[in-house]
Amino acid sequence: MEKPWLAEYPVSLDLAGKLIRLQFPEIELKEIKQLGEGFDNTVIQINGQFVFRFPRRPIAVTLIQVENQLLPSIAGTLPLDIPEPIFLGKPSTIYPYPFTGYKIVKGHLPVEGSVANKIESAKRFAHFLKVLHGFPVDKARSLGVQPDGLRRLDVSFRQKSLMENVSTLLKLGYNEQAYAVKGFVGGIGELDVQHPSSLVHGDIHIRNVLLDDEGILTGIIDWGDVHIGNPAIDFSFLYSYFPREARRGFFEIYGEIEKETESLARFRAIYMLVTLLVYGIDRHDEELIAITSTGLKFAIEE
Repeated sequence: MEKPWLAEYPVSLDLAGKLIRLQFPEIELKEIKQLGEGFDNTVIQINGQFVFRFPRRPIAVTLIQVENQLLPSIAGTLPLDIPEPIFLGKPSTIYPYPFTGYKIVKGHLPVEGSVANKIESAKRFAHFLKVLHGFPVDKARSLGVQPDGLRRLDVSFRQKSLMENVSTLLKLGYNEQAYAVKGFVGGIGELDVQHPSSLVHGDIHIRNVLLDDEGILTGIIDWGDVHIGNPAIDFSFLYSYFPREARRGFFEIYGEIEKETESLARFRAIYMLVTLLVYGIDRHDEELIAITSTGLKFAIEE
């Protein structure tokens, strides 16, 4: 089984600490711990105040550089918390990539929550996307944001890797999830990914959002996939995390979307959920397995 989450360039706590001490001596390193490993970055927390992200593969370098140009321009304008770059690390002889430190965005990763909390979170999500998708595209381009070059919403292109992961689920005994996905994919046709076009986060899923102590959506992190593209890619979180009754409040605020946009969003939701489910199984992460399995039911239900 291919494991795209394995690092080409892992970063240990010792290496992260050394880089921060050398390049940012103003930070008194009292506590350092690893928050997680995304597919593209190793995430390190410093003193409970800052989060540093270190690229784990070459493609992440370009993504983090674009993020560093854009985020200062939109931080404070959005109704949810987002990271703002503070420390811009440079490549060196001991680590070949640039890296970035941010003031920490407080919150915790989603777990199974109440319907009431999800209804309120969906409303906050709607306000957030309405502002983000309304950001001037020309200005985003001037800040280095590019059109989608990775075919993130291309159904025919992404379908192969999705079905490979579905086959993995079948081999591992996750038959219910695998057959539900196969049924959905079998009924999807050709979809236009070109229009409309907006500034989009590009990678909103259950590992890139944060909830407050009440269990309500409070922050959106990891902007490395930000690009100019179809807003369906951001709507995917609406279908992967929220039940039908929570979505109604979202559309009352954001406005209705076209059926084709919904189909693209559902496909992207399923694609990411299956990827995360396989990842969770590989890492023996029972919480991730549970929330992605529930998410698949939300994404597939009509």
